[in-house]
Amino acid sequence: MELLEIRNLRDQAALDRFHRVVDSVYADDPVWAPASELIAAERLRQFSARHGGCLVPVVALDQDRPLARAAAIVAPGAVDEAGQPEGWIGFVECVPDRPDAAGRVLEQCEAILRAAGARSAVLPKVDSQLLGLLIEGFDLPHTILTNHHPPFYLELFLSLGYQIKTRFYTLNFTREHAAPVQVALPGYTTREFDRARLAEETALFHEVQRAIFADGPGYLPRTLEEDRALIESFLPFLHDDLVIIAQDAAARPVGLLVCLPDVYQALQGQPIDRVRIVSIGAAPSHRNKGIGALMGAHLMRNLLGHTEYVYAEGSWVRAGNVSPRNLARRFHARPGREFALLAKRLAG
Repeated sequence: MELLEIRNLRDQAALDRFHRVVDSVYADDPVWAPASELIAAERLRQFSARHGGCLVPVVALDQDRPLARAAAIVAPGAVDEAGQPEGWIGFVECVPDRPDAAGRVLEQCEAILRAAGARSAVLPKVDSQLLGLLIEGFDLPHTILTNHHPPFYLELFLSLGYQIKTRFYTLNFTREHAAPVQVALPGYTTREFDRARLAEETALFHEVQRAIFADGPGYLPRTLEEDRALIESFLPFLHDDLVIIAQDAAARPVGLLVCLPDVYQALQGQPIDRVRIVSIGAAPSHRNKGIGALMGAHLMRNLLGHTEYVYAEGSWVRAGNVSPRNLARRFHARPGREFALLAKRLAG
Protein backbone atom coordinates (compact mmCIF):
# COMPACT_ATOMS: atom_id res chain seq x y z
CA MET A 1 0.00 0.00 0.00
CA GLU A 2 1.24 3.46 -0.93
CA LEU A 3 0.32 6.70 0.84
CA LEU A 4 0.20 9.76 -1.37
CA GLU A 5 0.44 13.12 0.40
CA ILE A 6 -0.74 15.95 -1.83
CA ARG A 7 1.13 19.11 -0.90
CA ASN A 8 0.39 20.89 -4.17
CA LEU A 9 -3.36 21.52 -4.46
CA ARG A 10 -2.88 22.36 -8.14
CA ASP A 11 -1.62 18.84 -8.91
CA GLN A 12 -4.73 17.70 -10.77
CA ALA A 13 -3.46 14.17 -11.46
CA ALA A 14 -2.96 13.57 -7.74
CA LEU A 15 -6.31 15.16 -6.88
CA ASP A 16 -8.03 12.92 -9.42
CA ARG A 17 -6.82 9.92 -7.40
CA PHE A 18 -8.15 11.55 -4.25
CA HIS A 19 -11.59 12.08 -5.79
CA ARG A 20 -11.76 8.57 -7.30
CA VAL A 21 -12.14 6.93 -3.87
CA VAL A 22 -15.86 7.78 -3.85
CA ASP A 23 -16.44 5.87 -7.09
CA SER A 24 -15.94 2.60 -5.24
CA VAL A 25 -17.52 3.62 -1.95
CA TYR A 26 -20.83 4.78 -3.43
CA ALA A 27 -21.07 2.71 -6.63
CA ASP A 28 -24.23 0.97 -5.39
CA ASP A 29 -25.62 3.70 -3.13
CA PRO A 30 -28.79 5.24 -4.63
CA VAL A 31 -28.90 8.06 -2.06
CA TRP A 32 -25.40 9.51 -2.42
CA ALA A 33 -25.36 12.63 -4.61
CA PRO A 34 -22.38 12.55 -7.02
CA ALA A 35 -22.66 16.34 -7.28
CA SER A 36 -21.37 16.55 -3.71
CA GLU A 37 -17.92 15.63 -5.01
CA LEU A 38 -18.00 18.76 -7.15
CA ILE A 39 -18.43 20.72 -3.93
CA ALA A 40 -15.45 18.87 -2.46
CA ALA A 41 -13.34 19.84 -5.47
CA GLU A 42 -14.47 23.46 -5.13
CA ARG A 43 -13.58 23.53 -1.42
CA LEU A 44 -10.09 22.28 -2.26
CA ARG A 45 -9.74 24.93 -4.96
CA GLN A 46 -10.88 27.66 -2.56
CA PHE A 47 -8.44 26.54 0.10
CA SER A 48 -5.51 26.67 -2.32
CA ALA A 49 -6.22 30.39 -2.79
CA ARG A 50 -6.56 31.12 0.93
CA HIS A 51 -3.82 32.64 3.05
CA GLY A 52 -3.12 31.05 6.41
CA GLY A 53 -3.69 27.53 7.60
CA CYS A 54 -3.10 24.45 5.51
CA LEU A 55 -4.98 21.55 3.95
CA VAL A 56 -3.13 18.36 3.01
CA PRO A 57 -5.08 15.61 1.21
CA VAL A 58 -3.86 12.06 1.75
CA VAL A 59 -4.90 9.04 -0.32
CA ALA A 60 -4.03 5.33 0.11
CA LEU A 61 -3.34 3.42 -3.11
CA ASP A 62 -2.92 -0.27 -3.89
CA GLN A 63 -1.43 -0.69 -7.38
CA ASP A 64 -2.99 2.65 -8.29
CA ARG A 65 -6.42 1.66 -6.92
CA PRO A 66 -7.56 4.40 -4.49
CA LEU A 67 -8.65 2.74 -1.22
CA ALA A 68 -9.12 5.53 1.31
CA ARG A 69 -8.66 9.25 1.65
CA ALA A 70 -8.83 12.15 4.09
CA ALA A 71 -7.49 15.69 4.36
CA ALA A 72 -5.64 17.13 7.34
CA ILE A 73 -6.84 20.70 7.91
CA VAL A 74 -5.25 23.36 10.08
CA ALA A 75 -7.56 26.36 10.49
CA PRO A 76 -5.94 29.30 12.33
CA GLY A 77 -7.72 29.97 15.59
CA ALA A 78 -9.43 26.58 15.90
CA VAL A 79 -9.27 25.37 19.51
CA ASP A 80 -10.91 22.60 21.50
CA GLU A 81 -12.85 22.84 24.78
CA ALA A 82 -9.59 23.02 26.73
CA GLY A 83 -8.39 25.95 24.64
CA GLN A 84 -5.75 23.80 22.94
CA PRO A 85 -5.11 23.95 19.16
CA GLU A 86 -7.56 21.71 17.29
CA GLY A 87 -7.04 20.15 13.88
CA TRP A 88 -9.76 18.92 11.53
CA ILE A 89 -9.90 15.90 9.24
CA GLY A 90 -12.30 16.18 6.32
CA PHE A 91 -13.32 14.40 3.11
CA VAL A 92 -12.90 11.07 4.90
CA GLU A 93 -13.81 8.04 2.74
CA CYS A 94 -12.82 4.37 2.65
CA VAL A 95 -13.79 1.35 0.53
CA PRO A 96 -15.58 -1.29 2.66
CA ASP A 97 -13.05 -4.10 2.17
CA ARG A 98 -9.97 -2.14 3.28
CA PRO A 99 -10.44 -0.60 6.73
CA ASP A 100 -6.67 -0.89 7.18
CA ALA A 101 -6.27 1.77 4.50
CA ALA A 102 -8.46 4.16 6.49
CA GLY A 103 -6.28 3.55 9.53
CA ARG A 104 -3.13 4.39 7.59
CA VAL A 105 -4.62 7.54 6.08
CA LEU A 106 -5.90 8.82 9.42
CA GLU A 107 -2.57 8.11 11.10
CA GLN A 108 -0.87 10.22 8.44
CA CYS A 109 -3.39 13.05 8.84
CA GLU A 110 -2.92 12.95 12.62
CA ALA A 111 0.87 13.17 12.16
CA ILE A 112 0.42 16.22 9.93
CA LEU A 113 -1.82 17.87 12.51
CA ARG A 114 0.58 17.10 15.38
CA ALA A 115 3.45 18.60 13.41
CA ALA A 116 1.36 21.75 13.00
CA GLY A 117 0.82 21.95 16.78
CA ALA A 118 -2.68 20.46 17.08
CA ARG A 119 -3.46 18.66 20.33
CA SER A 120 -6.73 17.11 19.19
CA ALA A 121 -8.38 16.07 15.94
CA VAL A 122 -12.04 16.32 14.96
CA LEU A 123 -13.62 14.47 12.04
CA PRO A 124 -15.24 14.82 9.64
CA LYS A 125 -14.97 18.59 9.36
CA VAL A 126 -13.96 20.80 6.46
CA ASP A 127 -15.34 24.09 7.78
CA SER A 128 -18.24 25.40 9.89
CA GLN A 129 -20.63 24.47 7.10
CA LEU A 130 -19.51 21.09 5.75
CA LEU A 131 -19.17 18.73 8.68
CA GLY A 132 -20.59 15.68 10.44
CA LEU A 133 -20.65 11.90 10.03
CA LEU A 134 -24.01 10.46 9.06
CA ILE A 135 -25.04 7.89 11.71
CA GLU A 136 -28.83 7.61 11.23
CA GLY A 137 -31.20 8.20 8.32
CA PHE A 138 -29.11 6.61 5.57
CA ASP A 139 -32.17 6.31 3.30
CA LEU A 140 -33.10 10.01 3.50
CA PRO A 141 -32.06 12.47 0.76
CA HIS A 142 -28.47 13.64 0.53
CA THR A 143 -29.03 17.40 0.39
CA ILE A 144 -26.86 20.32 -0.60
CA LEU A 145 -23.82 21.04 1.60
CA THR A 146 -24.32 17.97 3.77
CA ASN A 147 -22.47 14.67 3.99
CA HIS A 148 -23.66 11.16 3.24
CA HIS A 149 -21.76 8.08 4.42
CA PRO A 150 -22.11 4.29 4.52
CA PRO A 151 -23.22 2.84 7.88
CA PHE A 152 -19.91 1.09 8.64
CA TYR A 153 -17.94 4.32 9.05
CA LEU A 154 -18.98 4.94 12.66
CA GLU A 155 -17.67 1.62 13.99
CA LEU A 156 -14.54 2.01 11.88
CA PHE A 157 -13.67 5.41 13.36
CA LEU A 158 -14.53 4.29 16.89
CA SER A 159 -12.14 1.36 16.44
CA LEU A 160 -9.41 3.83 15.48
CA GLY A 161 -9.67 5.69 18.79
CA TYR A 162 -12.20 8.39 17.95
CA GLN A 163 -15.15 9.13 20.22
CA ILE A 164 -18.40 10.95 19.56
CA LYS A 165 -17.99 14.57 20.63
CA THR A 166 -21.21 16.16 19.37
CA ARG A 167 -24.48 14.85 17.95
CA PHE A 168 -26.76 16.94 15.78
CA TYR A 169 -29.62 16.24 13.47
CA THR A 170 -31.94 17.52 10.78
CA LEU A 171 -35.70 18.04 10.66
CA ASN A 172 -37.87 17.35 7.63
CA PHE A 173 -40.86 19.25 6.32
CA THR A 174 -43.12 18.02 3.52
CA ARG A 175 -45.80 19.79 1.52
CA GLU A 176 -48.20 17.03 2.57
CA HIS A 177 -48.00 18.09 6.23
CA ALA A 178 -47.21 21.79 5.83
CA ALA A 179 -49.65 24.60 6.41
CA PRO A 180 -49.27 28.39 6.66
CA VAL A 181 -48.51 29.62 10.17
CA GLN A 182 -49.39 33.15 11.19
CA VAL A 183 -46.89 34.79 13.54
CA ALA A 184 -46.86 38.40 14.70
CA LEU A 185 -44.13 39.77 16.94
CA PRO A 186 -44.46 43.36 18.18
CA GLY A 187 -41.33 45.36 17.49
CA TYR A 188 -40.03 43.05 14.77
CA THR A 189 -40.62 42.62 11.05
CA THR A 190 -39.17 40.42 8.32
CA ARG A 191 -38.10 41.11 4.76
CA GLU A 192 -36.51 39.18 1.91
CA PHE A 193 -33.01 39.25 0.44
CA ASP A 194 -32.53 41.83 -2.33
CA ARG A 195 -29.84 40.97 -4.87
CA ALA A 196 -30.23 44.42 -6.43
CA ARG A 197 -28.40 45.67 -3.31
CA LEU A 198 -25.81 42.90 -3.33
CA ALA A 199 -22.93 44.74 -1.66
CA GLU A 200 -25.11 45.92 1.22
CA GLU A 201 -26.80 42.54 1.62
CA THR A 202 -23.42 40.76 1.63
CA ALA A 203 -22.12 43.03 4.39
CA LEU A 204 -25.34 42.45 6.34
CA PHE A 205 -25.04 38.67 5.93
CA HIS A 206 -21.45 38.78 7.11
CA GLU A 207 -22.16 40.80 10.24
CA VAL A 208 -25.37 39.01 11.25
CA GLN A 209 -23.85 35.56 10.77
CA ARG A 210 -20.93 36.50 12.99
CA ALA A 211 -23.28 37.86 15.65
CA ILE A 212 -25.50 34.79 15.61
CA PHE A 213 -22.83 32.10 15.74
CA ALA A 214 -19.84 33.76 17.41
CA ASP A 215 -20.54 32.03 20.72
CA GLY A 216 -21.15 28.62 19.14
CA PRO A 217 -18.71 25.80 19.94
CA GLY A 218 -16.02 25.41 17.31
CA TYR A 219 -17.26 28.30 15.19
CA LEU A 220 -14.67 30.15 13.12
CA PRO A 221 -15.97 33.24 11.32
CA ARG A 222 -15.43 33.67 7.60
CA THR A 223 -13.87 36.85 6.25
CA LEU A 224 -16.04 39.32 4.36
CA GLU A 225 -14.34 38.22 1.13
CA GLU A 226 -15.12 34.57 1.87
CA ASP A 227 -18.76 35.42 2.53
CA ARG A 228 -18.88 37.44 -0.69
CA ALA A 229 -17.56 34.45 -2.66
CA LEU A 230 -20.03 32.14 -0.90
CA ILE A 231 -23.04 34.33 -1.70
CA GLU A 232 -21.97 34.84 -5.31
CA SER A 233 -21.71 31.06 -5.73
CA PHE A 234 -25.32 30.72 -4.51
CA LEU A 235 -26.78 33.49 -6.69
CA PRO A 236 -27.42 31.44 -9.88
CA PHE A 237 -29.90 29.17 -8.10
CA LEU A 238 -30.92 31.27 -5.09
CA HIS A 239 -34.51 32.48 -4.71
CA ASP A 240 -34.39 35.86 -2.99
CA ASP A 241 -37.68 35.14 -1.21
CA LEU A 242 -36.16 32.08 0.51
CA VAL A 243 -33.65 34.22 2.43
CA ILE A 244 -35.44 35.98 5.28
CA ILE A 245 -34.01 38.84 7.35
CA ALA A 246 -35.55 39.85 10.69
CA GLN A 247 -35.38 43.50 11.72
CA ASP A 248 -36.13 45.41 14.89
CA ALA A 249 -38.28 48.54 15.09
CA ALA A 250 -35.36 50.66 13.86
CA ALA A 251 -34.92 48.39 10.80
CA ARG A 252 -31.65 46.98 12.20
CA PRO A 253 -31.02 43.34 11.17
CA VAL A 254 -31.28 40.99 14.15
CA GLY A 255 -31.94 37.59 12.60
CA LEU A 256 -31.28 35.61 9.44
CA LEU A 257 -32.72 32.52 7.75
CA VAL A 258 -31.09 31.08 4.63
CA CYS A 259 -32.87 28.40 2.60
CA LEU A 260 -31.30 27.01 -0.59
CA PRO A 261 -32.76 24.93 -3.41
CA ASP A 262 -30.99 21.56 -3.55
CA VAL A 263 -28.65 22.22 -6.44
CA TYR A 264 -27.28 18.67 -6.11
CA GLN A 265 -30.43 17.58 -7.95
CA ALA A 266 -29.89 20.05 -10.78
CA LEU A 267 -26.24 19.05 -11.19
CA GLN A 268 -27.43 15.47 -11.65
CA GLY A 269 -29.94 16.45 -14.32
CA GLN A 270 -32.96 16.16 -12.04
CA PRO A 271 -35.68 18.74 -11.43
CA ILE A 272 -35.20 20.47 -8.07
CA ASP A 273 -38.08 19.58 -5.75
CA ARG A 274 -36.43 20.03 -2.35
CA VAL A 275 -34.70 22.76 -0.36
CA ARG A 276 -32.47 22.92 2.69
CA ILE A 277 -32.54 25.50 5.47
CA VAL A 278 -28.81 25.93 5.93
CA SER A 279 -28.87 28.62 8.61
CA ILE A 280 -31.33 30.21 11.03
CA GLY A 281 -30.71 32.27 14.12
CA ALA A 282 -31.01 35.55 15.97
CA ALA A 283 -28.40 37.86 17.47
CA PRO A 284 -27.74 37.07 21.16
CA SER A 285 -29.67 40.05 22.56
CA HIS A 286 -32.75 39.07 20.54
CA ARG A 287 -32.88 35.34 21.24
CA ASN A 288 -35.84 33.56 22.83
CA LYS A 289 -38.23 36.25 21.64
CA GLY A 290 -39.86 34.34 18.79
CA ILE A 291 -37.73 35.67 15.93
CA GLY A 292 -37.12 32.15 14.62
CA ALA A 293 -40.87 31.54 14.41
CA LEU A 294 -41.37 34.90 12.72
CA MET A 295 -38.80 34.14 10.03
CA GLY A 296 -40.01 30.55 9.72
CA ALA A 297 -43.59 31.65 9.10
CA HIS A 298 -42.43 34.04 6.37
CA LEU A 299 -40.38 31.27 4.75
CA MET A 300 -43.25 28.76 4.98
CA ARG A 301 -45.59 31.11 3.13
CA ASN A 302 -43.03 31.60 0.38
CA LEU A 303 -42.20 27.90 0.08
CA LEU A 304 -45.85 27.00 -0.29
CA GLY A 305 -45.98 29.48 -3.15
CA HIS A 306 -43.17 27.58 -4.92
CA THR A 307 -45.23 24.59 -5.98
CA GLU A 308 -42.17 22.78 -7.35
CA TYR A 309 -40.84 22.17 -3.84
CA VAL A 310 -42.26 19.23 -1.89
CA TYR A 311 -39.54 18.56 0.70
CA ALA A 312 -37.47 20.77 2.99
CA GLU A 313 -34.67 19.80 5.35
CA GLY A 314 -33.78 21.99 8.30
CA SER A 315 -30.31 21.69 9.80
CA TRP A 316 -28.32 21.73 12.05
CA VAL A 317 -29.92 21.13 15.45
CA ARG A 318 -27.54 20.17 18.23
CA ALA A 319 -28.65 17.43 20.59
CA GLY A 320 -30.10 19.00 23.73
CA ASN A 321 -31.05 22.25 22.01
CA VAL A 322 -34.75 22.42 22.88
CA SER A 323 -35.74 25.69 21.18
CA PRO A 324 -35.38 24.51 17.56
CA ARG A 325 -37.35 21.36 18.34
CA ASN A 326 -40.18 23.37 19.83
CA LEU A 327 -40.13 25.65 16.80
CA ALA A 328 -40.11 22.66 14.45
CA ARG A 329 -43.22 21.18 16.07
CA ARG A 330 -45.04 24.39 15.28
CA PHE A 331 -44.30 23.77 11.61
CA HIS A 332 -45.14 20.03 11.69
CA ALA A 333 -41.55 18.86 11.24
CA ARG A 334 -40.50 15.24 11.47
CA PRO A 335 -37.17 13.76 12.63
CA GLY A 336 -34.57 13.53 9.89
CA ARG A 337 -30.95 12.45 9.66
CA GLU A 338 -28.55 12.29 12.60
CA PHE A 339 -24.89 13.24 12.42
CA ALA A 340 -21.92 13.18 14.76
CA LEU A 341 -18.56 14.88 15.13
CA LEU A 342 -15.88 12.56 16.48
CA ALA A 343 -12.75 13.62 18.32
CA LYS A 344 -9.42 12.15 19.43
CA ARG A 345 -6.60 13.46 21.58
CA LEU A 346 -3.24 13.63 19.80
CA ALA A 347 -0.11 12.68 21.72
CA GLY A 348 2.44 15.46 21.95
